Amino acid sequence: MGGFAMGTVLGWSAPAVEKIKEIVPLTKNDISWIGSIANLGGALVMLPMALILDRLGRRVTMLGLAPPLFGGWLLIALFSKVPIYIAGRFITGLFGAAYSVAGPVYNGEIAQKEIRGTLGVFYQLFLCAGILFSYIVGYVADLTTLSCVCSAIPVLFFVVFYFMPETPLYLLMKNKREEAKKSLQWLRGKHYNIESELNNLEDFVRETKMKNVKLKDVLKSRAAIRGLIISAGVMMCQQLSGIKAVVFYAVTIFKDAGSTLDPYICTIIVGAVLTGATGVSAFVVDRFGRRRLLLMSHVCTTICLASLGYYFYVKEHNPDQATGIGWLPLSSMCIYLITYTMGSGACSWVILGEIFPNEIKGMAGSFSAFVNWFLAFVVTVSFPYMVNDLGSAWAFWIFSMFSFLGLLFVWFCVIETKGKTLEEIQKELSKTK
Repeated sequence: MGGFAMGTVLGWSAPAVEKIKEIVPLTKNDISWIGSIANLGGALVMLPMALILDRLGRRVTMLGLAPPLFGGWLLIALFSKVPIYIAGRFITGLFGAAYSVAGPVYNGEIAQKEIRGTLGVFYQLFLCAGILFSYIVGYVADLTTLSCVCSAIPVLFFVVFYFMPETPLYLLMKNKREEAKKSLQWLRGKHYNIESELNNLEDFVRETKMKNVKLKDVLKSRAAIRGLIISAGVMMCQQLSGIKAVVFYAVTIFKDAGSTLDPYICTIIVGAVLTGATGVSAFVVDRFGRRRLLLMSHVCTTICLASLGYYFYVKEHNPDQATGIGWLPLSSMCIYLITYTMGSGACSWVILGEIFPNEIKGMAGSFSAFVNWFLAFVVTVSFPYMVNDLGSAWAFWIFSMFSFLGLLFVWFCVIETKGKTLEEIQKELSKTK
């Protein structure tokens, strides 16, 4: 449910921005900050999250995120003032985005290896479902109701998650073997024999503690440097293709496109496509490989974004001709989301989990996640200005150009990690070209 809570934060602005315009007058600056500030909060929380999870524990951290997230939603629901909207969005982004780190860590540490991948996909699936949920509620309800409904999610999460145990791995890292044993037994069932799994976890903890790596030592490694470049690079390619602009401003985009279908309905269709494609991506990633899917994704998103730009160009210069291609915005956006989700959306995070050795995965992952969220902020804060100053056509053409540059980056810089051990990946990263 942490992923679902984060999804409501991401999806809220699409229906909400148009509804706020009916309550208070909004400038382009207001729209920009209401839409984007949640991403800035997400970026700021990424860097300390590894430290917080290690100091406070996975369970306590995740429970502690719920009350301030609830408070942020109440601010948005109760006060119809632009500064309050911005403050509430920052708070919900800050504490909601933390679930994007804490949730996968918790799931990965409690899951049996046979279902770890499935649980990872379920987190992304719930996140997309949260986006779709916001779109649907935003269509049928007013702004206050939308925000109140979203505020109920962290409350429900707190009540349900309160009864979950701390992860056995974290407890072993803190030398609490008996508590770890009880936790693992609770998770597996009282009749399950946990001794073998517990011994494997203890061996893993011992090996990890023996590898106390400092950052200055990491930076001397060619493999680690290339890994950081690849990981941060695919995150840059992911966000600069405009995905957050599409998710955050979907209703406004369809409204500006003059769609014959209700913009809110178009947005719900987009959310449904995003959720469905996320479910399918679990099977596609392991079958076709990360690099091939990234290349396919960037080719398709480049074309779809260029097509969106073309539609807005025709609409501006020849409105009568644009009515004949009124199907183009929705179809282009749906294809864009399907190919993005199966490639750049899924593979960027898979590569992040595979390309670093365990002893530096925490700090390297936090840095790459910071790059992702910060660029999401840059994209969403600049999109309204791009549309206002350059026009919608050039806004999408710029995203298309960045997507093409992402294609070149993947072609020349990204290695294939599918089916390779960590040692094989590190050896390939260490090679000089």
